[in-house]
Amino acid sequence: MTETDLADKSLDFWLDRAVPRYTSYPPAPAFHEAVGATAYAASLAKIAPGDPVSLYLHIPFCRELCLYCGCNTAITHRNDRIGDYVKALQKEIVQTLALIPHRPKIAAVHWGGGTPNILSDKAMREIFSILGEMCDLGTIREIAMEMDPRRTNQQQIELLAACGVNRVSLGVQDFNPDVQKLVHRIQPAELVEKTVATLRTAGIAHVNFDLIYGLPLQTPDSVAETARQVCTLRPSRVALFSYAHVPQIKKHQAVLEEAGLPGKYARLAMDDAARVVLRAAGYREIGMDHFALPGDALEQATASRNLHRNFQGYTTDASPVLLGFGASSIGSTADGFFQNERLLPAYQKTVGEGRSPVVRGVLTTPEDRVRGAIIEELMCYLDCDVAAVCERMNFSIDRFEKAFALLHEMERHQLIELNGAKIRLLSPHRMSVRVVCNAFDAYAPASVASRAA
Repeated sequence: MTETDLADKSLDFWLDRAVPRYTSYPPAPAFHEAVGATAYAASLAKIAPGDPVSLYLHIPFCRELCLYCGCNTAITHRNDRIGDYVKALQKEIVQTLALIPHRPKIAAVHWGGGTPNILSDKAMREIFSILGEMCDLGTIREIAMEMDPRRTNQQQIELLAACGVNRVSLGVQDFNPDVQKLVHRIQPAELVEKTVATLRTAGIAHVNFDLIYGLPLQTPDSVAETARQVCTLRPSRVALFSYAHVPQIKKHQAVLEEAGLPGKYARLAMDDAARVVLRAAGYREIGMDHFALPGDALEQATASRNLHRNFQGYTTDASPVLLGFGASSIGSTADGFFQNERLLPAYQKTVGEGRSPVVRGVLTTPEDRVRGAIIEELMCYLDCDVAAVCERMNFSIDRFEKAFALLHEMERHQLIELNGAKIRLLSPHRMSVRVVCNAFDAYAPASVASRAA
């Protein structure tokens, strides 16, 4: 344990708690099959002409399996398999957008995966062409893409820039060669540096890096060294993710156990070490696990309290509607959340038959929306005036009597400071804010209080 760990008297209270990352509320485990395609179609029909709409496109393919991966992805070297999926994706886009009674105005587009840049140039052009035909792209603010630097080239990058892509997130993870070899993600720092230079030359100025800690062979010193190398390339944003070990869901992760996973205190020390380096290089901390350069839109949104959180993480996108396309994608509307079929054969078969691939979801109640607003404020700013949220949303704070009982327990453990209905995180470990959010989660399978007893 580091000195910071020892000084955090709340550690034993929150460190072992398994709670969601709250990219939505209700969280995905609360979705159910009673809410599906019919509810989604009804919700799309109610989108108003002036409502900004954002899009998420999921490309669930990679050429190789990274052993830490927890994403919904498939390994393939068959371009025909990818091509068949693209046809289904294109058909889903057309079918879904046709359910909106007007040509929607798009605020942002995010490509995720898998490896979105595994697609051919032809497939990219076709998808962008369909979006241009079906949507109003005149007011679009951002087109972002997650990218594997090992799977791109100058021609592809220039095409993406020509199509309007203005932000790219590179899966860097770790620069240590031994760690890269162990997790099957070999990409020399020189390759990442070259990719960044090519992106910027092509006019894609906003480059994000994803880093991960908690893997075998990593140490606080090695993670700090990766952070130092990252800072020399000056990405606009850095996401510092804790490795989620779920071999019961992702069986391939079990291999990493043979190399020895770091303990919980070692993981905290890695997190601290990377944060020290990033802060010293001028990056501002955003929410629980993001960093941004001064002047970046995320940093400005944090300062003005206009930051948001969705399935892609922290964002400045305030669109009331997010349409998810592709296998396992999740969309959201004013009515709730809707998720597509996860399995590729079932997804492609359903879309091929002209039916919506939405198979589960949840319709939100007014109380869900209030709880979600409180959780989002906590996740974004590490504080929240619950009374102010309730007043703004015309909701009785008396409904949160149970939540405040849990919060008082957290205050006794020095996790938070309570000033009336105002909550502020005290722990130096920002990841602990999820436990605070859990107090407001009516769908949580077990309460913080029962586990704290």
